Amino acid sequence: MTANLVTRSTTLLSRDATYPGMSSFGDAVESYEKQLRDWLSKCPACVLSPQVMLHARRGTAMVQVGQSFEFDERLHARDNPPNHILARQLVQYNGKIKNPIIFWLNSSFPSDPIYQLHKQPVVHHVLRLGAGYTFTSVLVGLKTALKAEKINADSLEWDPKKLK
Repeated sequence: MTANLVTRSTTLLSRDATYPGMSSFGDAVESYEKQLRDWLSKCPACVLSPQVMLHARRGTAMVQVGQSFEFDERLHARDNPPNHILARQLVQYNGKIKNPIIFWLNSSFPSDPIYQLHKQPVVHHVLRLGAGYTFTSVLVGLKTALKAEKINADSLEWDPKKLK
């Protein structure tokens, strides 16, 4: 499979992909993260600053921005579904999600609404996860983003007890 990150494409990264001028998957991720950072810094609603963390190793299905999910108990605790379970559900959409889904964790965000669709400079979905957000609210926002990407999210298994 060949992908071109030089264009404004937002195709999911794949470990099997080769990228023009890239020597490894890590180089491709770094290039994609720079592209995303540029887009999000130019988005009038996001205005991503250089100090804010951004991770796109899982491709456009799950771009993490802001405070680390690894330290967020709502997505990392043993009693609640951990981050990797949610990511595992999204990874199957490699190449199917055209516009990035941004999981933006920031304790200063309000708890509602979670989902936003931004159209500048490129279309991207933002799940703004503030203090007090719940896994249920994340799923509602995620299903909205997947529906916009023409993916039937209702056919997926989202019950954390069945996903462990």
